[in-house]
Amino acid sequence: MDIDVKQSLAKLLLACSKEQELIDKDGGHLNVKQVVLNNIAGFIEIISLEHADLRMDYFNKVFLGSKAKLNDSVSVHSWFSDFETLNLMPIVKALYAQFVYELGRYYLFNKNDKKDIVKDHFIQYIKLLDIKQEEKPLAVDKVKEEVVQDEIEVESEESLEDLQKQLDSMIGLDGVKQQVHSIINELKIDALRKSKGLKVSNTSKHLVFKGNPGTGKTTIARLLSKIYKQLGILEKGQLVEVDRSEIVAGYVGQTALKTKEKIDEAMGGILFIDEAYTLAKGENDFGQEAIDTLLKAMEDHRDEFIVIVAGYDEPMESFLQSNPGLKSRFNEYIHFDDYSEQELFLIFGLLCEQNDFRMDLEAQDTLKSYLNDLCTHKPDNFANGREMRNLFDKSKKAHSNRLASLNEISDEDLITFKKDDLLRAIEEMKLV
Repeated sequence: MDIDVKQSLAKLLLACSKEQELIDKDGGHLNVKQVVLNNIAGFIEIISLEHADLRMDYFNKVFLGSKAKLNDSVSVHSWFSDFETLNLMPIVKALYAQFVYELGRYYLFNKNDKKDIVKDHFIQYIKLLDIKQEEKPLAVDKVKEEVVQDEIEVESEESLEDLQKQLDSMIGLDGVKQQVHSIINELKIDALRKSKGLKVSNTSKHLVFKGNPGTGKTTIARLLSKIYKQLGILEKGQLVEVDRSEIVAGYVGQTALKTKEKIDEAMGGILFIDEAYTLAKGENDFGQEAIDTLLKAMEDHRDEFIVIVAGYDEPMESFLQSNPGLKSRFNEYIHFDDYSEQELFLIFGLLCEQNDFRMDLEAQDTLKSYLNDLCTHKPDNFANGREMRNLFDKSKKAHSNRLASLNEISDEDLITFKKDDLLRAIEEMKLV
């Protein structure tokens, strides 16, 4: 969320500079940036129950850096005068309203700040901007709705314990689970060591997922994004999924722009690149531009987002070896084994349970026989869990076609897959 604050502040300060040029040109003496900074200081003072001075010091260091500083001794009269001055600069005021909205949300949902922030004061302040403003920015119009929605999302966030239970409840993936738990344990101990003033090595958190399709790579990536957020490693915890088509363009320079857009979208979360090896097709391919853009972002924003590259074993190894910069930034490899026939049977059974279906004994035997043959003679396009999703969908269609020919349909009929349903579905699978 501090990324949103920084971006919003950058837009606001740029608008201040442009407004200042116009004022200077007309011979005015108003310091636009100082007016805005005084307003920000007043905003922090108003919404803070206590520690406003510390909050301003932190703001100066993190958000302003070497730029002009907030003044924590601004008087109420001076602040109100500066607040009124904003009405004379509608563009600056609109961007200021957007900025304080982002800053207020940052404080409200930051673990270290939220206990000292008065939510009602924040909403009243935004309302004050809203009432006095002719051209209302979108964020101000929707502030009540969005703040309430953010609170709902924060309250409904799954705990680290809940997320680990979800991980453990997944079918198969024993090796994957062990590695993920190991990553969690290391991060928790690092946090404890840091809190005691002990040294903690800044190791890369980027990951390589290797394995065939349908083995749960995206699901694990999504869980990891939430786990990292709970551990304080990631700020937002969103997962942005992309493949080559979403970041590589057909013209020089366009690929870098497309890649950067996805990187910006992933800031505070995880960028998951499926079939990442397709980016490295040769020297004259635009995929190299995507790789170069990605490597630069991983260096410039090393603590702001995490990259997971995924794909088949051998192509992924070749992909990482193709560029020394890639190899050096990924030091954790997680291998996803194919599901066994027993695990595939459980996955199909879980799909049935989730959709209010069951198999009779003959259908179960039919499925077991099919899975034994499938796992013994795996086709090149074997898709693991996706195979079971496709089989379930085709079984459901066969079930519907069978019931449509009956004169009477019982409740039991509605929920039961028969042997013929599975046989028809399997036959259709073989034709694909």
